Amino acid sequence: MQNEEFVRGMRHAASIVDAKAPLDAQAYKDWLLHVSEKVAEASKEGGFLGFGGVAVSDAEKATLAEMRTALGR
Repeated sequence: MQNEEFVRGMRHAASIVDAKAPLDAQAYKDWLLHVSEKVAEASKEGGFLGFGGVAVSDAEKATLAEMRTALGR
């Protein structure tokens, strides 16, 4: 449920920027995605003592995909 609220909030913020600052909207959306991708890549999921695991979990990949859709990317 939190994920849905987050994506809904992101969609709302993007629509406000589209309406109020259309020349900056693309850069804002790109920045949001860039920061989100860096956060998702910040630490590995799974593994043991730093060995193995994945850089971006399936849940994080799904959230990033929802974000891209919400931002029209």
